Amino acid sequence: MRKITEKKWKRDILDALKLRRFNKTVVKNKRQFHGQSWEYVRNWIDEQINKGLQIEVIKKKNLKLILPEKMNFYSNYNETIQHITAIRKLAATTISFSPTYKLGFVDFSNLKEISTSAALVLTAELSKWDDAIRQRLTPKTETWDAQILRKFYDLGFFELFNKSKGLALNDTTLVNSNVKFVRYLKGKCGDIEKTIELKEEIIKVVGEKVKKWSILQGGLSEAITNVSHHAYPEILGLKEKDKNWYLTGSYDEVNKVLKIVFYDQGIGIPKSLPVSQIWERLIQALSKLTNSDRKKDEVLLKAAVELDRTSTKENDRGKGLQDLLDFIKERGDGYLSIMSAKGLYKHEIKDGKTIIKTENFSMPVCGTLIIWSASL
Repeated sequence: MRKITEKKWKRDILDALKLRRFNKTVVKNKRQFHGQSWEYVRNWIDEQINKGLQIEVIKKKNLKLILPEKMNFYSNYNETIQHITAIRKLAATTISFSPTYKLGFVDFSNLKEISTSAALVLTAELSKWDDAIRQRLTPKTETWDAQILRKFYDLGFFELFNKSKGLALNDTTLVNSNVKFVRYLKGKCGDIEKTIELKEEIIKVVGEKVKKWSILQGGLSEAITNVSHHAYPEILGLKEKDKNWYLTGSYDEVNKVLKIVFYDQGIGIPKSLPVSQIWERLIQALSKLTNSDRKKDEVLLKAAVELDRTSTKENDRGKGLQDLLDFIKERGDGYLSIMSAKGLYKHEIKDGKTIIKTENFSMPVCGTLIIWSASL
């Protein structure tokens, strides 16, 4: 019998991956991981390969995920979230006895453009993977685009991984001198003191104290507090190392625009609302809508923000998002965008006019992403 080459073997596995989704055999008592069976994850990957997800086999069950050329939630949402979700699902199958495929390598070679918010979410998912394998990830930057390498370096990406701390760049690396970045902050539930660290980082990039900082700090503190209360409910049985939030920012020196991005990897705002204190009021506010419309994530997000309070009864909380909006109103120019589950809610003030936008996505965000931007 002729021995097949390694190249042919890998090609056969990928062909099998593409065809397996047509196998509808029901398996009882399947092993589960956070509510998703191995078979479900495997079939999801099969389906996404047919939709353009770039996957290569490294060895046996280990896969290499190749990032797309552009990652941006506004101009390239589907492809961006497709690859980020693939990292989340494949990285979850790290246990040795898993019968499905595992994430072995994430290839940055094709990546040429990435927004600050997409970079934060990508970093968070890679950091979650790193935590799951006991901080053994080693970023391999030899084939990275120079601009991408510089941006991730300025964002503090490499400091989050034990294997790449202290990485130094050579002087020939391209730099966008107009935009300065706030280095990544990674915190646990209740790490409100991190907002003090954020303030210091913002002063560094802006070059001066930000007026009305107390309003902004209040909103950010509320977002961090909500992670503790709502994003990671005890029923999920998550370990403390999985209950993280991530934060970064940027300052455009030419246009005088400050942007702050916050991300948690929890269940999402829409899923947390049914057990919240505002649920009855929210249902009442949406009573004129059809049952199907009331269940849409973007509708729930919009209603939750406009009710001006959260699920906690404590008097010193409940206006976090409103604080962020008030800061924008003070400036007269900026926006607050919330992506959670399959919904988008965006409140923008431009030239004195208020613009409200909602949108429904076909594929959900793996948590909650808050993007805040204002002119200083």
